[in-house]
Amino acid sequence: MTDDVLVVGAGPVGLTTACQLARLGVAVRVVDRLGEPTTESRAVGVHPRSLEMLVSLGVLPRLEARGRRIGGLEMLDGTSGRTRARMDFDQVPSRHPCMLDIAQPDTEAVLAERAAELGVVVERGVELTALAQGDDGVEVTLRAAGGEQRRRVGWVVGADGGHSTTRQLVGTQLEGGFHGQHFAMADVEVDTDLSPDTIRMFTHDEGIAMLFPLAGRRARTIFLVDPPPAGVEAPTLAEVQALADVRMGGRVRMRDPLWLTYFEVHHAQVPRYRHGRVFLAGDAAHIHSPAGAQGMNTGIQDAANLAWKLATVARGGADARLLDTYHDERHPVGADVVRTTTVLTAVGTATGAEAAVRNLALYLVGHVRRVADAVAAKTTEVTVSYRDSVLSVQHAPHHHGAAQAGDHAPDPFGLTRSDGTTVAVEDLATAPGFLALVRCDDPARVDELRHGLGDLGTLVELAESDGLLRRHYGFGSEGIALVRPDGYLGLVDDTVAPEHLRRYLTETLHLATPATT
Repeated sequence: MTDDVLVVGAGPVGLTTACQLARLGVAVRVVDRLGEPTTESRAVGVHPRSLEMLVSLGVLPRLEARGRRIGGLEMLDGTSGRTRARMDFDQVPSRHPCMLDIAQPDTEAVLAERAAELGVVVERGVELTALAQGDDGVEVTLRAAGGEQRRRVGWVVGADGGHSTTRQLVGTQLEGGFHGQHFAMADVEVDTDLSPDTIRMFTHDEGIAMLFPLAGRRARTIFLVDPPPAGVEAPTLAEVQALADVRMGGRVRMRDPLWLTYFEVHHAQVPRYRHGRVFLAGDAAHIHSPAGAQGMNTGIQDAANLAWKLATVARGGADARLLDTYHDERHPVGADVVRTTTVLTAVGTATGAEAAVRNLALYLVGHVRRVADAVAAKTTEVTVSYRDSVLSVQHAPHHHGAAQAGDHAPDPFGLTRSDGTTVAVEDLATAPGFLALVRCDDPARVDELRHGLGDLGTLVELAESDGLLRRHYGFGSEGIALVRPDGYLGLVDDTVAPEHLRRYLTETLHLATPATT
C-alpha cells in the first residue's frame, strides 16, 4: 500500500484535508478531474473559525495578502436602501473577529502551495472512476490522459463537490425536502458608495441580492432568480446590472466581468458521512444556499475534524471506531447549516405578514447589541460545539462562562506560561498533534502527564493570570485541558490526575496502546 489516503478533489476542502493529513505524518495523494485549477471565484467568504484552523497550516498571512478583511454584515431593504440590521464581527470570540473575502482561485493557490511544501502533489486531469473496499484498504481505479490505473490505498476522502463521483460510487445520494433554487452570479469590478468592509444582503419581494467585496474594486454579486431558459448558462452583464438596479437601489454599478453564471442549489445532505473506508466532506456531503457564506467554511471544518482522526488511525495509533465520530460530530452541523441557509434565503423573499415578522426580527438584530452579537456568532460558526460527542469528557463542574469539553478551546489575550512569558493557544496549535494545557505546581505530576501524552502532542504549563484560566477554562489551583488537533476541547479536568488522561487516550480515543516518549 503506497498511499495512506487518497483525497479526491483539489478545492479548498480537499486541499485542507490533504495539508492537515500531511502535517500529521500521513502519506496523501490528491487527484482532481480538472486539468487546471478553476479560474471561477466560487466560494469567497472565510469565517473566523475557519481562519483559526488555517492558522495551524501556516497560510493565513498569504491568504490575507490576497483578500479583504470584512468587519460586518448588513441587511438592507432593496427598495428604500435603508439598513434594517447590522451585525459587526468585532465581538466574535476569536483572535480573528472578521471574515476574509477572497476569491476561491486565490484560496486554492495558497493551499496548493502549502500542500507542495508538505510534500503533497496535486495530480490534475485524473478522475476516480471505480472503487472497491476490502478489510484493509480500497482498490481505486483512476483515469487520466494516459489511460486507467488501479491503485490500493488505505482510505478515500471524497471532497469532489456537489456532483461528487465518490458519493455515487459508495451508493449514497443527497437527500432534502427543498426544490432547487436558481441564482445569477457575477464576479465584476464595481463602482459604489457602499463601504468595502461589509458584506451586504438586500431583501426584496423579487428575491434576495448579495454583495461580497473582494480585493481592490472587485466584488461578487449574487441574485436569487427564476430558472433561466433551457440551455442558457450565464446572464449578460446588462441583465445582472438590471437586477442590481432594482434590488440594490441603484447603488452598485458593474463593469469588466471576470465571470458570469447561473447556478442551481438544492438544500440537501447525505445520510452518512462515513462509508467504511470512504468519507464525504464539503459539498459532496451537503449543499445549500450561498446565504451566510457557510458552504466552504463548513467543508473546511469537516476537513479539520476528519483529518486528525484519520491520521491517528492511519498511522496505526487508534482503533477505526474513532472514525465514526466524524459523522456523529459533523452531520448535525451540516444539517443545521442547511436549515439556517434555507431560512436566510426565505427571509430575503418574504412578503405580506411574513415580511412584517422578518422586519421585526431584523429590527431586534439592528437595535439590540446582544442579539446582533449572537446572530454574528451563529453566522460565523463560532458557536459550533461537540459537547454531546463521546469524545468530549468533562471531569470538572461547569463554571458559568467557562468552556466545556466539546467547545472550541478559548484563546484569551494575556495567557502566560509558568515562566511568565505570554502565549497564545493559536500559536501553540501550530505544532502537530494534541495540545495539553496544564495548570499545576507539582513538577512530578507534570512529568507524569507529559509521559502519558508522549508523542501524541505537546504539553504546555500555564500560570494563572488575572483569573483568565478560571474564567475561560474553569481551572482552580490546577487543571488540564486537552485540545484536539482541530482546536476543540476533548478532555477538561480540574485536577491533574494522570489516570484521567490515560483513560481518555486509551478508552475514549481507542488508542491501541498508551503513547510513550
